Amino acid sequence: MFRLFADLWLDDPPENESTSLKTILPLIQNLEQNISQGMYLVKLSTWDMNAAFEKYRDEEDAWWKSHNVQRPREYLVRPSGRLDAPVACHLFNPTFIVNDPCLGEMDDPSNPCIAQLHDVGFTSDNCLMFDHSARREDSRHSKVLYPPDLWDIHETFVFTLRYHMAAAVEICWGSNVRERMLRRLQNTLRVLPLWGRYKGVTLYLELTEDETSVKRFIIFANHPQFFIFMKGTNVRAHAFRAEQGGRQNLLLEPLLLQPFRPAKAIRDQRDAWKGQAYAELKSAFPGVEFFSSAQRTLGISRRDHNELQDARLPEINHALTTPDIVAGDDLTNEKALKEARLQEVALFWKDLQDLVVIFAPDAYFNLADKDQCQKIITKIEACEEELYHWEELPVSLAEFIHGQNGLRIDQRPIECRKEAETAYRLLHCTGSPECLSIVGLALSILIAYAWNIHRTPRRTVIDLMVLRTPPKNIVSRVCSACGGSVLDDPFAYFAKNNPDYYVVRSSQIGCGLTGCKGGHILLHPLERSQKYIRALIDTLENIPNPRFRGGAPWEKYFLRHGQDELGDLPRTVRLKCPHKGCNGTLEDDAPRWTIQPVPTIVLRQFTCPECRRKSDWKPVDYSIKYITSESLSRTWSRFKERGCDLTQYPRRADVYFSQGHINNRIAQLKELKRLSEQNSTD
Repeated sequence: MFRLFADLWLDDPPENESTSLKTILPLIQNLEQNISQGMYLVKLSTWDMNAAFEKYRDEEDAWWKSHNVQRPREYLVRPSGRLDAPVACHLFNPTFIVNDPCLGEMDDPSNPCIAQLHDVGFTSDNCLMFDHSARREDSRHSKVLYPPDLWDIHETFVFTLRYHMAAAVEICWGSNVRERMLRRLQNTLRVLPLWGRYKGVTLYLELTEDETSVKRFIIFANHPQFFIFMKGTNVRAHAFRAEQGGRQNLLLEPLLLQPFRPAKAIRDQRDAWKGQAYAELKSAFPGVEFFSSAQRTLGISRRDHNELQDARLPEINHALTTPDIVAGDDLTNEKALKEARLQEVALFWKDLQDLVVIFAPDAYFNLADKDQCQKIITKIEACEEELYHWEELPVSLAEFIHGQNGLRIDQRPIECRKEAETAYRLLHCTGSPECLSIVGLALSILIAYAWNIHRTPRRTVIDLMVLRTPPKNIVSRVCSACGGSVLDDPFAYFAKNNPDYYVVRSSQIGCGLTGCKGGHILLHPLERSQKYIRALIDTLENIPNPRFRGGAPWEKYFLRHGQDELGDLPRTVRLKCPHKGCNGTLEDDAPRWTIQPVPTIVLRQFTCPECRRKSDWKPVDYSIKYITSESLSRTWSRFKERGCDLTQYPRRADVYFSQGHINNRIAQLKELKRLSEQNSTD
């Protein structure tokens, strides 16, 4: 066993950790020596925390007055506990979820988060408890609105307090504290990933100014609120507790934070306190657009995507299988793909319903009722104040978002809060995403997305459109007005008469991006080579189909058409990207075969989803021969240049593709034509 510090014993370190430990262990030993010699008592005796807090309160009060706002001084909450406590609990800011906002002490168990800390053994009797900002506020407002000079006032007091406190271990709760601490201490921290049974836990070592000793250990833990609202009993709720609770257990042995929901007895009074603080902030920060409340946090305007209608979802069939191919004239497969789409949407709605139960198990929730959806978001926002960063989003929610093809931009999933806010706007949710908690933001996106995919093309055009199989089922898009990338189309429709044409959607209210001027726009395919068409009846009916109505002049003569000529040839061919080192593959669901004696496939151009390069893709099966369109076009042109119009001669593959001289082949065609005319005369 290996002793790291005090009573913390670990398994013997792995070989790859021995070098870094040699430099860190002497610093930790110096910390233990300083503690044993009472080095911190010198700093304690020279600083009066109460006097410093009063000075801090005066400076903070003066700042608000300079911005023409009088804010309650009693809403500044002083630290609780003793400076000589061995452990410190560092939170972000006090909120209004308390029985008495004027109590003025941080250690107030009427707040659910403080009650959680009590449950795991942290109280002002055995640790020092303080906030990064002592002002009682909605955490999102202080994070988003406070300017640097106001934060300087708060952090001057906090870091002076930290300098004088004796705590050898500081637990920082939540990503808001983590973000500001890492920004301030980035040059004085050393990272120590643990191993063995503590693998996955990272300790941060704050060094003294001369870097001769560790000043204290810093632990970044999930905020207590991270666990408060997970009261559901379904599979996802259990998985959440098992994964996230397990890590928190290792950080803070031996107890796991338990699910807890704050009482509602004084909710009206709390809302009044919040409303007053909100009014004060609006006065201090006039004209700040993103501070306005979200009036409607979900749904799609009826003016948007006006060629769509709500679909009737089927019963969920868990044994559903999607056809591997869909031919342009195979109505059976077309119907199956459309049914598969509705099944996928229905399953998404059911999974989302199960997911919401984690956060509101006692609430009646009907996803088909937008008013009830709004109430769920409102209910969550009434409780979720501290959780703001993408990293604080429960894994079940993050994975669910990652699994939706339509919540990606250019097939890249959402990975940060800023991208989530962009998705919120692209789904035409109104209000300000900056003021939503990360849970409220995620659920708003998912609910709006549910209503988005619930809508299908109107009956007047749906029969003129077809769905495609992967990889053509997803189309990355851009706004025709601002050129910005928007959410991918997860159920891309193509013109039935010519499946090479993607059917674009339109919007009457812009794409939703901040820089878009709005108005009527089209959502074009990102790939410029992708042809597209509007969802208009006349346009869809009259679009030419090169596969069945002509196309290049040589196609009718050089390619096989119909069942008699195609015979048993494959209707799909697996292709591979020709670029060296790329493993991209896809299915050609409409291969073109020549009439050569040995059937040969005509290569197509695709953009590789792996390397993003466009080129002619070749069959994975080396036994399949292939030829380019350019080669066939040159053959056609060689006959034409010598005055031979192949449309006037018998269709003979053995002549077209023979190895003889072009003049000899033309002579053969003329003789075949003469014999054919002679036979018809006889």
